[in-house]
Amino acid sequence: MYSKKIYKKNFNQLTNQEVYDMLDLRYTVFLMEQEIFYVDTDYKDQPSMHYFIKDDKDKIISYLRVIPKGIKYDEYTVGRVVTDQKYRKLGLATILMEEAKKDLKGEPIRISGQAYLKDYYEKLGFKTIKGPYIEEGILHYEMLCDNK
Repeated sequence: MYSKKIYKKNFNQLTNQEVYDMLDLRYTVFLMEQEIFYVDTDYKDQPSMHYFIKDDKDKIISYLRVIPKGIKYDEYTVGRVVTDQKYRKLGLATILMEEAKKDLKGEPIRISGQAYLKDYYEKLGFKTIKGPYIEEGILHYEMLCDNK
């Protein structure tokens, strides 16, 4: 089971356990499952807002980060969207994406989304701007949501 509560914290508000869970989830999915060999600690976590959902054992099971304007792109960006394998197909990432979009209402959001998720992001209002291109060894599309 999982909590329906959405946590939103800046980096300094995260507990040590939450940072550990966040990095562990990202490592497990991106490196172990998807075999994307990259340095996850890109120093963009510190200025970002972190959105997540926990299970009933208080462990993060779905996560994303919102990077402020001017750090990766001129617009806000959402990245590191990830859900624990046991909790997929429940719409948790969509809940987090919609919450981030609501919080940024009126501000465009630019992402670099994995190619296999292109249709998913289009359903969330993103339009392809560029791509496909290789990022971290896999195909991505640069996408923009006007978020009006």
